[in-house]
Amino acid sequence: MTQENDANTRQKIKKIYGRIVTVAGTVMGLAMCVYFFTYGMLIDQGDNAILWFEIITTVLFVFGLIYLKRLALFVTRILLSRNTDCRRLLKDMTVADIEKAPQ
Repeated sequence: MTQENDANTRQKIKKIYGRIVTVAGTVMGLAMCVYFFTYGMLIDQGDNAILWFEIITTVLFVFGLIYLKRLALFVTRILLSRNTDCRRLLKDMTVADIEKAPQ
């Protein structure tokens, strides 16, 4: 029963992790696309505060996309921290452990 419970818990963790990766990557990518098309407009209007905000968040989004899987694992740990089974499995889990094929 424990192995079956662990398999179900791993499947739950993998499902939530996958959703977080998909949503976070899509949101960051779309935001960067919107930023790309508004840079020229902001430069022409002289809106320096908004332009600097977009520049700084673009740099953060680039680093976020580079480390997207680690960030998603961190968020998954936070979201599932109240579930004891998930907390036990997530304690020493790495990104490679989540992404490897089920045994």
